[in-house]
Formats: sequence, C-alpha cells, structure tokens
Amino acid sequence: MMLALSVKDLSKSYGKHKVLDNVSLEIKPGELVALVGPNGSGKTTFLNAIANVINIDSGTVEILGKPNTDVSIYHKYSYMIDNTVLYGYLTGLDHLKFVCETRKLKKDAVRKAVETIGIKEFITKKVKEYSLGMKQQLLLAMAILNEPEFLVLDEPFNGLDPTTIIKVRKLLMELREKGTTVFLSSHNLAEVDQMTSHIVFVKDGKFIEEDISKYQEDVYYFQVKNPESTIEHLQALAHADGNSIYSNKNNGEIAVKTKEVGLNQVLERIHQVDEILSMRKEIVGAEKRYVFLYGEK
Repeated sequence: MMLALSVKDLSKSYGKHKVLDNVSLEIKPGELVALVGPNGSGKTTFLNAIANVINIDSGTVEILGKPNTDVSIYHKYSYMIDNTVLYGYLTGLDHLKFVCETRKLKKDAVRKAVETIGIKEFITKKVKEYSLGMKQQLLLAMAILNEPEFLVLDEPFNGLDPTTIIKVRKLLMELREKGTTVFLSSHNLAEVDQMTSHIVFVKDGKFIEEDISKYQEDVYYFQVKNPESTIEHLQALAHADGNSIYSNKNNGEIAVKTKEVGLNQVLERIHQVDEILSMRKEIVGAEKRYVFLYGEK
C-alpha cells in the first residue's frame, strides 16, 4: 500500500541545536493525524522539512509514493503555511487566482474553494484589511484549491472565532471521510480530541506517537437551575460502581466526568432534584497526555 507520508531518520539542526533528532513517521491514506508540542519543539520545522521548504541534515521523505523533491507531488499534495506568504496589497481573490494559474487548475476551482470555506463576503478585499481569522480562512481556501489527496496544515485554528473553528473542523472531517489524508499541527487540544486519537507528540527532538483514545474521557457539561445543590446530590455517585465521576461548577455549568455506562445514572440523579436547561459533551484526552509529557508549564 502506498503511504501518504513516509519519513525515515530525519534530522534537522540550527547551529548546534538539534531540533529534530532522527525522527521517522508513516501516515496511511485516509488518516487524520495531529502533530502536538510546545512552541519551539520543532513542529513547523518538521512540516517545512517534509514540504522541502528547508534543507534537512539527513533522512528521506516520500509523499504519496514519491520523493518530496519531485514537484509533481503538488498536483495531489497541499501545505497550508502561516500568513507570512500573503501579500497585503493583493485581494484574497488575487491569491486564489494566482495559485489556480500556477497549478494549472480549472477556473471553477476558485469558486468551489470560496463557497466551501465561506469567504465570499471579503474575498475581493485587500488582505491588509483582513483580520487574522480571515487570513487563516483564505490560506485554507488556497490549500484546498487542488482538492489534495494529502493536506498538511500548520495551526489551522489560529485566530479563528468559535463559529469558524466548528466550521473548519467539520470541513476537515468531511475531507477525511471523502478520502483526503490530513496532517495538522495545533495547539488547540480540545479540537484535536474532537477530530482524532492519532497524535504525534514532539519532545526533545524525538517523536512520541500514540493512540490517544486510551487516555480519552467523556466530560458532560450541564446547565441547571440550582447548580450548588445539584453538585452535592451528584457527589453520592462519585464512588458508585461502574462510574468515575467528579463534578464542579464552572462558568455556571456543572462538569461531570463519567464513563458512557454511567451517563443514565447521572441524568436520573439530576432529574430527581433539578431541571437540565442544556447539555453538551467534550472529549478530553490530548490535554491530559500533554500535561503528563510536558508538565503544566
């Protein structure tokens, strides 16, 4: 089977500082993989290295079965870099048309990308008038112009408001469902948990590749009329068999961590004493593992 990405024994140093130390990684077609680590850990360096934007000290990189030095890979591969590649005096539409022409794509590709990302209202404005979030959306539109088989994204959620974050997350999940391989770096661990359990942590120049699902837990947030008394009522379930529950008041909500099998017990217990006004669910796992690997600082 041809891999979307095959990296073997890659090393990269800046002066005496070795940023990446003999790292290897394989990503299969259709996977969504997250690259996670603190600032300065080497995430962007690795993404630039596999894109052949920077020279590496040693190692090999293949994208979609071809060396990353083969420019033909860019027909099926796309890399969303940061907004330093944008020109303030050009419009968003200018950028999209330029990418379309250099990649020799159909003109209809611009319309599709604009509609998919939802940036029609500001696409004709000059980029110097864009907010950070608008720039991020333009970069994403540029990255999907060629309908890539392998899409690499460097901090795609940077500067986005909650509504746009949800929209981008749904888009990436839809692309994956259609067969696109997605590899992204992100500091937004909550979004990482929503999208994938396949995480590559970068620490001390090495990769720690994990299936984060074994650390993931479900957290339910409830808005109720009387949170204080309801919290006290829930404490009785904290040590119940088959449950792993804690609860606390947070921004007017009660947070309850429980196994799926214990959710009905929680709901029943709340209904005994209070009324549920709203309920939402989050998956927590990446942050828990991150703190273990790097510490809270």
